[in-house]
Formats: sequence, C-alpha cells, structure tokens
Amino acid sequence: MKCIAALMVDLEHAPLGTRSRLAEPLAGKPVLRRTVERLLACSRISSVHLLTTPAQRCGVESLVSGLRVEIEPLRLPPSPYAELIRAGRWWGLDGWRGGVGGLSVFDEDANVGALAALAARQEADAVTVAPAAAAMIDPRLSDAMVAHFETIGRTFELTFAQTPPGLSPLIVSRRLLEELAPTAEPIGLILGYNPDRAAPDLTGKECCYRPAGEVIEASGRLICDTRRSFERVRELIEAGGEAWDAARVGSWLQQRTRTQVEQVPSEIEIELTTDAGAAEGNLLRPGGSEVPKRGLLSFDVVRAIADAVRDWDDVRIVLAGFGEPCAHPAFGEICRMFRPAAAALAVRTFARFGADHVNGGDLQTSEDALFETPVDIVEVMVDAVSAETYARLHGVDAFAEVTARIERWLERRVAAGRARPLIVPSFVKCNENLDEMEPFFESWQRRLGMVLVTGHSHYARQRPHRAVTSMAPPQRSACKRVFSRMVVLADGHVTTCDQDYRGAQSLGRLPDAALMDLWNARRFVQIRANELSDVPLCAKCDEWHRP
Repeated sequence: MKCIAALMVDLEHAPLGTRSRLAEPLAGKPVLRRTVERLLACSRISSVHLLTTPAQRCGVESLVSGLRVEIEPLRLPPSPYAELIRAGRWWGLDGWRGGVGGLSVFDEDANVGALAALAARQEADAVTVAPAAAAMIDPRLSDAMVAHFETIGRTFELTFAQTPPGLSPLIVSRRLLEELAPTAEPIGLILGYNPDRAAPDLTGKECCYRPAGEVIEASGRLICDTRRSFERVRELIEAGGEAWDAARVGSWLQQRTRTQVEQVPSEIEIELTTDAGAAEGNLLRPGGSEVPKRGLLSFDVVRAIADAVRDWDDVRIVLAGFGEPCAHPAFGEICRMFRPAAAALAVRTFARFGADHVNGGDLQTSEDALFETPVDIVEVMVDAVSAETYARLHGVDAFAEVTARIERWLERRVAAGRARPLIVPSFVKCNENLDEMEPFFESWQRRLGMVLVTGHSHYARQRPHRAVTSMAPPQRSACKRVFSRMVVLADGHVTTCDQDYRGAQSLGRLPDAALMDLWNARRFVQIRANELSDVPLCAKCDEWHRP
C-alpha cells in the first residue's frame, strides 16, 4: 500500500482564522519545519507533500529547505464549510471532538478536493492528513495508525485516533476522498451523528485506532495556531517531550491540566442584565425574585474585559448570565466591542424578548447585532417540543413565539447566504421533560445538525433537585471549571462560577480590580486546590466534574 502525507500550508492565516504561526521559531525551529521533520521520521509514509498557494511557495520552500518534501502550489476555492467550522470548532479546541454540531479537529483544514487530486497524481492508496502546525505529531503513533489502516482500510476507508489535537493524524483512503470531493464535505463530519444516516459511533469500530489510555484520557491542543496552544507545545518541548512517546505526552498533559492555571481564562461568561430573564417559577433556571437586580453592564466593564484578553487569540466570550442579554439597550454596541477581542462570541437567549424588554433600546437593532457583528453561536433555551411542557418548565406561555423567532432567524441567515450565527436549540434534561428529550434531539439535529442537551442543576442546593440522575463521580476532586472559566455579573462583580446566581461568592469588581488579579484571587486558588471550607456553595455543588 502506498500512503503519502499531506499538509495544507498557509503562512498568513490558520484554519480557524487566527494568524499563522508556521514560520515562527519554536525552540529554535519554525513550527512548519518541526511538523515536517516528524512526518519524515515515519517509516510507513512514502512522501510528504505541502499544499500551498503559488504566492507562498517561496516562503514555504525557505522554511523546509533541505528536507525531502514536495511542494504543491495550487489555487483553492474557499470551502463552503469554512465559516461553519470556524464558528463551531472554537467550543471544543482541546479535544479531538466536541465542537458545536459534533465538529472535530479533522474538519479544520482538510480540503478533500485537493487531497483527492493529490492522491490521484501520486497514485496513492491513502493519505495521512495532519495539521501543518502539529509540531508534536507522533511518528510512532502515525506509523501504527498507517499499519492499522492497511488491515481495515477496505472496510472503513479511514483510520483515526482519540488523541489530543495535533498528536495524531487522520488516514483516509483515496476512494473516500474522491467520494467526498464533489460536495467538499469535510472528512470529520462522517464522525458526527446524522439521524438520516444513523450508524453506530465510529469510536466503537475498528477504524478507531486505540492508543494507550493515557493518550485517550488527555486533553490539550497541540496545534500551534493560538497563543495558548503554542505556549503549551513550547512547554512540552522544554520538558523533554520531543523524545517522548504518545503515552508519556498524554500523562504530561493530564498532569498539566490538573495543576496548571492558564494565564487567562479560555471562556468568560458575561451577564449584561438581569432583566427579562427566567420567569418566576421557572423549573430549570433561577429567575424572578430569586435573582437580585444588578442593573445594566457598563461600558467600563466591557472595556476592562476586552483590554485584558486582547492579546490572547483563543478567548471565548459568552453573553448570558441570569437575564436576557438582548434586553440590554446597548446590546449591539457591546457585541461590536467584544468582537475584535474574542476568538468566538456566543449569546444565550430565551428568544422571547419583545420591544418592552429592551430597556429603551431598539428591538430590531438587538436582533440585527446577532447577524451583523456577527455572533458565532446563538443558543436558544427551548427545553421542550410542546407548548404545554414549555409553559410548565418556563412559567410562561411563549413556545410559539420562541419557535417562530428561530424560524425567522434561520430564514434571515439563508437569505444572507451565511453560516453564522449558528443557531443551537438547547434542552435541560429533567424529570419533567425527559419524555420529550429524544424527539427534541432528533428533530433539531435533523433540521440544523446541532443541538445542546445538558443536565439539570440544583445550583449548589439553592434550588429543588430535578435531575434525572446524578452524573457526579463518587469522589470529589478539584472543580474543573475554575481552571478555565470566569463569570462576570452585570454589576461588574466577578464570582466563582455560573452556579452563584446571587453573587454571594464575589471575588471583586471590575473595573476597580484588574481582571487578571481577580482570576488569581485567593478564593479561586482555594477552589482549585479543593479547599472548600471558605466557599459554602462549592461544597454543595454537583457540577465540579464538568469542563
């Protein structure tokens, strides 16, 4: 069997829209050169090909001078899926799969048309596809995957592994590439769930190569396309990781995840207002008199957050909290202020806000901001498939209004010919709506290809317990959320997490204190160390195991 390797090389932009770091030195060598050298160390790959534009050919040649590679200049049309992938993959960067809509790392930069043509020219049976910025891709693991593909390729046409992004490649048959090329459908979408072609998850089939458990259980992006992932790879190399096998790299990542506090949070949830939120009597979320009135988020707080994260190109901003974000009269302006500073921007909405909810602002302007900013993700809290269940859960009869607004938004997006914002209906599973969960998932997955289902929370026993079952492990460990997420309330107070809807565990207030000082506040340090005597809500919380 002839297997070649292919890298899509862009010296200006990374596939997710960040600036390319392929030419940047990493421990003395450019990122691209490191990736190529590790692929050249694979014994089962016959040749390595770099696909780039004619204008960038000279720059690519200089980065890999002296290496046995073939540079393939070509002009690529924009992928029809590029906007979808950029909007959705940001929400699962540290795992091989987990982006919105089931997107995986394999969707990010594999141009099936170009790869199919390359495989045909080279008369190759299969192509090893790897990110050009995967400077720590494992040669031994890659060889093992090619060998595995040789035994199962006629049946499954591809081989993948459940590893941290950038540690392993994807092996794809020429036949599959040629089958996908006419529609340009990304390879990774095959791994997602589609109700119209339902099949068992391929992670349970032979096409999923199984590395050591330390690798499968590890997370952490090893693709040098963001500042955070670049620095993670640099730390790994400085620790001696160049000589390690995949299992040792996986162990290092697991240890780092348990102990390393990132310099800035990777996700910041921001409450714009507590107005027009959950109705009194909502069974799923705090609302009405439960949530203190905190006024409107000020521009000073917005600027403080945007300025603090501006130098980091992978911070996600979620406009949510315990009110209706679209009800802030300056919602559109706030979206525009955050857009340049945020890698990804999401809004969580009830989608039932009317003109009387926008605090003197313009309703149409608020809606326009979702599309014109543009926002990447709009999560709509629906939770039901019937008006009766919706009213029982939400305490208000608005199911028809919400679903009609979703339909209007979808029509507007189609008319604009854009993928953004991705509309994601969400469902909080509880005893009262369990019988509607399956039809909810099937209907919206078939319609949109993306649904969010989460478990019910009692908010650290501040609300009644309605969960179908507890998912918390039997033994408590340090909360995962406080290592990566921050919550800012509408009055500027930063609290420990999204379970504290009353703001009882405030760490300080923006802009009086610097965001990074609050991120490293004493109470945060205690929670990360699992020392909970001084944080009563945390001791009662069941959400500590969720990332």
